[in-house]
Amino acid sequence: MTAPKFILLAVAAAALHFPATSRTAEQITVTSIGERETGPLMDAWMQALHRAHADIARGAKWQHLSNDAAIGALMFEQADLAPMTRAFEKEEIAPYVHQFAGDMMKAPVTVRVALRDGKPVFLAFNKRPDTPPVPAVSAFARFALSAEGQKIVAQTAGFQPLPAADIAQELPKVAGYVARLDPALPVYTASAQVGGDIRSVGSDGMKSLMERWMRDFRALQPGVRKGDPWEHLGTLNGFGALMVGMTDLAPMGRELWPSEAAAFANLHGGEKLFEIRVARGGFDTPQRTTAQAIFVNEKNPLKQITLAQLKAAFGKNPTITRWGQLGLGGEWADKPIALAAPPLVAPNAMSMQFMALQGGEWAGNVHQGTIDATAKAIAADTNAIGFGGLEEGGPGLRAVPVALDDRSPAIAIDADSASSGRYPLTRYMYIRLRRALGQPLPAAIKEFLRYVLSRQGQEPIPYSGYFPLSAAEVKEELAKLD
Repeated sequence: MTAPKFILLAVAAAALHFPATSRTAEQITVTSIGERETGPLMDAWMQALHRAHADIARGAKWQHLSNDAAIGALMFEQADLAPMTRAFEKEEIAPYVHQFAGDMMKAPVTVRVALRDGKPVFLAFNKRPDTPPVPAVSAFARFALSAEGQKIVAQTAGFQPLPAADIAQELPKVAGYVARLDPALPVYTASAQVGGDIRSVGSDGMKSLMERWMRDFRALQPGVRKGDPWEHLGTLNGFGALMVGMTDLAPMGRELWPSEAAAFANLHGGEKLFEIRVARGGFDTPQRTTAQAIFVNEKNPLKQITLAQLKAAFGKNPTITRWGQLGLGGEWADKPIALAAPPLVAPNAMSMQFMALQGGEWAGNVHQGTIDATAKAIAADTNAIGFGGLEEGGPGLRAVPVALDDRSPAIAIDADSASSGRYPLTRYMYIRLRRALGQPLPAAIKEFLRYVLSRQGQEPIPYSGYFPLSAAEVKEELAKLD
């Protein structure tokens, strides 16, 4: 049995009918740069879509000149869509792995939307793994693949509709789980006009978010600029920059390790880093900040486990060593528990140490191995238990529901429970900075963080591979800024 993958938007009916868009919603604009021959078709789709859904409109950038313009437009995020009459060449998309390293995008997504001379016509767009496309892309692509959209294809000279079987293959590329945005999130309004440079060094996984946040914040606070440096190559880079005073902000995709907190305090006279939660970690997202699953062998009947039980099993001098202590009876009662884990210095293990062991030490009998070796060890041993991101599971493993304590319900790990924070082993994304005890934050930095914690700042997060905070969490973080 393979650990489940989740696609939580229904797509079966979407091939025939484009779902209605609320006319009370905020306007969605669509930008497009691509092949000249697709111009008439793109114009016709956009006009029809706007007539039916007035809240969807053409953006300022709407240029159809050449297939060769598409890759640059997407790579530098100058357009939402790139219509093309050919597939990308390997050489064209090779830079993606570097440009979007933290976002795990290795190539644009290409969706077939029509035929021209019997060959496919594509819509290409950027999409982070295991996330939905942004609303503009989703709305346009689903319309293009709908019955209405394909009727327009048939009426446009030189183009032919896609066969229904092909449409069914393409629709899942536009699907994905969209995390709920808490309606009680505060709308950002400037408390004052501020100015100055803001330096930022940190997580590559937060690079796109930081770029988006600064771009949109500057539209409201034009006096603020990116400082030097402004680079996002890794969480450790951010911590190092804070240590030596080379940055104002350090976006970090994980908890602060005890050794880091101690090192910072030692260097700065006992000072503690100031941190703000800015997003919730993702779900089923390879090599990113993701919720942690507890895995057992698929033959193991364990129905649930609490955080206290995890600590008692995985912590130093464990008090839970046999399956009967976790409620299993019969032949399981006296079987010894075998502990398996990725390297204990790896980020996900450090996260588990933070969340389940409350910073305590590990049991001496935890068997460490690579992510792949850990999964295989659990699949091969009915007595084994381990952890990791859901994407790190595999055949023979099962994820066990987790409860906060013995009075709380056990929650299965899935996109909904992770995005809402109901699943206990979810994680957070942070922005850390230095703040002298009792001193106010610099005005520009405070306003920037207020923006990040606003409804506008949280809106792009569901499309980044992470999840937005709840209004209650935002309230807690905003209180820290005063």
